[in-house]
Amino acid sequence: MRKAGNIILICVLIFLVGLFVHPKKVIYIPKIMGKVVDQNGNPIQNATVARIEKNEIKNKEFGYYQDEEFKSQIIKTDINGNFVLTEKSEINWLHTPIDLPFVWCYANFEVSKEGYETYKTGYNAEKNSKFNENLNGCKDIEFNPRIELKKL
Repeated sequence: MRKAGNIILICVLIFLVGLFVHPKKVIYIPKIMGKVVDQNGNPIQNATVARIEKNEIKNKEFGYYQDEEFKSQIIKTDINGNFVLTEKSEINWLHTPIDLPFVWCYANFEVSKEGYETYKTGYNAEKNSKFNENLNGCKDIEFNPRIELKKL
């Protein structure tokens, strides 16, 4: 009888873990298509554009988690000053069954070029955010900023 109780307990535990750990939820990071110009409105070629994302790391000294910014999808602008940071997706393995499907989408990026001031969006800035009520997170959300770099 004890063996049957252990088997039932293991099955219940596997079911409960399966509610929270499975590759069901996909997180989308929005597409950013923009143009980089100087103060006179002339396009800037070969400016570096990088998406800024947050990475959660564990502080080994104190044992807590903290966010660290890192640059991903680093590209250069074309001859017309245009750039495209494509939409990305990743699988979120740990989540709750009651996660809400609507989200705030953010366009966090940095533009730099030698001889110009670096432009960096504020993380989660109101100007670079959109609210999405669709059931697909940030999928198909697109930002179209026009960035003006000032000469040093």
